[in-house]
Amino acid sequence: MRKIKLLHIICLCLTIGCTTKSKEGFKVTSEFEEQEYIWLTWVESGFLGGAPFYHTALNAMKEITPYCKVRLFYGLQLNYSKQQLENRIYEKLLDVNIDTSRVKLFFNEQYFGAIQDPGPIFLRNEKGQFALADFKFNHPDERTEQIDRNVASRLNLPIISSNMISEGGAWQTNGKGTILLVESVELDRNKSMTKEAIEAEYKRVLGVKKIIWLKSGLKEEEWGKLQNGIYGIGTGGHIDEFCRFADENTVLLAEVSNIDMNKSEIEMESYRRMEENLKILENETDQDGKSFNIIRVPTAELMTKRIAYSELSETEKLWFEDVKVDTIEFYLA
Repeated sequence: MRKIKLLHIICLCLTIGCTTKSKEGFKVTSEFEEQEYIWLTWVESGFLGGAPFYHTALNAMKEITPYCKVRLFYGLQLNYSKQQLENRIYEKLLDVNIDTSRVKLFFNEQYFGAIQDPGPIFLRNEKGQFALADFKFNHPDERTEQIDRNVASRLNLPIISSNMISEGGAWQTNGKGTILLVESVELDRNKSMTKEAIEAEYKRVLGVKKIIWLKSGLKEEEWGKLQNGIYGIGTGGHIDEFCRFADENTVLLAEVSNIDMNKSEIEMESYRRMEENLKILENETDQDGKSFNIIRVPTAELMTKRIAYSELSETEKLWFEDVKVDTIEFYLA
């Protein structure tokens, strides 16, 4: 397995619309390729009444570490010092018999839960050299903007930067030049940009050749109070919730069954959207003109949770608007 080769040249391109590509020919890699590390995060708190995130991280590491090493992203929280938190993490790993030699901690002053969104997007060229894509990220805490650059600095990797907002969970690539985007996400995050400008920027930064636009994600993934009075707390259509590459030519696409579609107007709309996305994929090809092998994956039964609005933190309350009663109900994405 190839190790990351450290580079010493920092490449910066800060202007949207820049047509020049990195001389080193860096391209985005796929998620299913062999890799040295999988990145996870350590968060001591839960979200909207849920268990602390690190519980899930521990379960994931138990499954991952026999096969692939983990870089565990963590930051200051719950009044722990850096050393105290590091000691606590190792104690928890040992408690569940995780081989700590397979886990490498990565400290960043600010912790963050869903690292795939603002975090490092690794690029690679034909020489096996690595770089990082640095997109903008819209978040109330401006320090999230620095996460990927902090990673690049620590790993001594060059950066290809963009002023376009992009979230790691919002797109999928087959690693061969094709990328799947979602209109409801990309056009919302970058309201001043056209689809053509967005395409050009992804091609420049990620080195992709073919861009396929899907329309929308699952209805319950939307933001805000939905028609039935239940809140959606999702991303508005991140593709990692409904469509993924399993290999360079195989696409997994969510499917709402004929039975489930009749259970509610929310599921009916999700059914309509997934069938619309299916037709798009059926009429598209990859970067080499080859049709996709499309596998439908049944969606899980919709689940909701109720919680008292008064018990939420000020940050958590930002997820809900137009709250008129104390108990609120929301969909679990």
